[in-house]
Amino acid sequence: MESIGENLELIWDWGVLKLSELAEFMGEALQGLDLNWEWYTLVVRLVFPVLAIIIAWRCILPLLWSSRQSVIWGYLTLKDGTRIPLNHWENSIGRSNSSDVVLNYPFISRNHAVLIFRRGNVFIYDLGSKNGVEVNGKKVDNFAPVESGDEVSIGGLKTTAKLKQEPSTRASRTAPKDFLKKYAAAGKWIKPELTFFLILIFQVLSAFQVWLATGFDLESGILQAFILFILAECAFFVFLYGRTKKHVELELLCLFLSGLSLLVIASGAPAALFVQTISIIVGMGVYAGVIYAIEDLQRADKLKKVFMGIALVLLVLTLAIGEIHFGAQRWIDLGIISFQPSEFVKIAFVLSGAATLDRLLTTRNMTAFIGFAGICIVSFVLMRDLGTVVVFFGAFMVIAFMRSGDWRTIALASSGALFGVIAASFLMPYVASRFAVWGNVWDHAFSVGYQQTQTMIAVASGGLLGTGGGNGNLSYVPAADTDLVFGVLSEEWGLLVAVVSILIIAFCGVYSLLLTQNTRSSFYAIAACGAASIILIQTALNVLGSVDLLPLTGITVPFISRGGSSMIASWGLLALIKSADNRFRA
Repeated sequence: MESIGENLELIWDWGVLKLSELAEFMGEALQGLDLNWEWYTLVVRLVFPVLAIIIAWRCILPLLWSSRQSVIWGYLTLKDGTRIPLNHWENSIGRSNSSDVVLNYPFISRNHAVLIFRRGNVFIYDLGSKNGVEVNGKKVDNFAPVESGDEVSIGGLKTTAKLKQEPSTRASRTAPKDFLKKYAAAGKWIKPELTFFLILIFQVLSAFQVWLATGFDLESGILQAFILFILAECAFFVFLYGRTKKHVELELLCLFLSGLSLLVIASGAPAALFVQTISIIVGMGVYAGVIYAIEDLQRADKLKKVFMGIALVLLVLTLAIGEIHFGAQRWIDLGIISFQPSEFVKIAFVLSGAATLDRLLTTRNMTAFIGFAGICIVSFVLMRDLGTVVVFFGAFMVIAFMRSGDWRTIALASSGALFGVIAASFLMPYVASRFAVWGNVWDHAFSVGYQQTQTMIAVASGGLLGTGGGNGNLSYVPAADTDLVFGVLSEEWGLLVAVVSILIIAFCGVYSLLLTQNTRSSFYAIAACGAASIILIQTALNVLGSVDLLPLTGITVPFISRGGSSMIASWGLLALIKSADNRFRA
């Protein structure tokens, strides 16, 4: 093992040396040209918004098209010949309009049964219905196996199960609205290879722009970091392209956002570029690991308990030895590395709320999830990290509603949250100061409102096209590349690029909802929506807080803000969203 470690260290040192030599060669060559490079900034300021819009559109169209595709695993055929498709791994059957298979007969219970595909086998569960379920004339007490050709009686309604060895696909009836259909259909023909090439062009041009702003300074490490990042994302793209059968648009969007993160950091904190680049690479690995871990439903159900245990340990350690930064106790410093445990707890939190349909409809038991959520939220309150409390509570609301569908539970939880916010504003001076200036930051422009006023000035001065990467002033304001990242993007890269980046994140939430219409299991549907809710709430708190539409909370924007823990966790959450995509697992 020692020899392997030594060899890896030698390979790493050799790679770093070669990157440095390449950067030095390019820097000397460019400096030797002794040209006036102002024309370059002028041109690329026009090019960047166009490229960003094209990249976003080329990724979104195929995703809209894929959301129209449903997988058909088989049919339930009635005596009159009517065929009812089975589109999921888990199909609820009942009189309720929310059922996957709606049988509107008075002798059918609202939630009568669940038909489930598991590892090549099919089972039907009786949900305690009044008139019961029979398979080939034999009453089902709890659950029973079903094979193709079996007669399945649901409350006395006789059907025949026709199950497929290989599922087929068709356009879903839950397709986008008519005005989007023709555009979504066009996405079927968009090649991801060209989209990835456009992303590389954007990143190369923008990295050169930032390096130009430093006067081709080799000590900044900008060129080395971007070369390493581009090599890593090329390898990641090849891996994804081979594994997911070209369905890589969601990941391409996040690679684009991760590149923006390096641009933001290069402007104000180039010393942190290397750590952020490594974090992106680790995040890609975490994405692949989470995808593998939960792609098997039984394994995912077992692993979520392991993740919950690890999360509880991280919370206890943070409360015991965590360091306080900016009023909140949320960092653990191990000497060689420091990290924010709450970021990794997000993945466990989402998985803790996910459950298969048979368990949801037979037990309706959320005790374990509510208990775990309560421990997380109380822990963050003790850490005085109100922003994270808001993020977790918002995700709890989404997951709880998807599990129960009970508006009364949601209303009760909302009332408790409102009381908690009011109490926090009185008990925590740091939180109270944020609320005190909310909506009036210009009256406190040289004190607690300084960051937000500077952000709004930067957004206005950047205009639509920006001042050019590395030419902004906001990057020198404290926490610019974390709390004020929208302002940095707007000032240096233009409002158009900044808005496109935020819309990409918003689309991840919309796409999660589209996926749930045809996903194979409620486990993945809940996980996808829970992960998307965390990403959306974080983005809303950061962007709206930086321009004084909400109190400033210190929450990062996923994939864009500086922070290794945040970046790694964002890729983990992306894996939870991707897990609901059934195109390459059918």
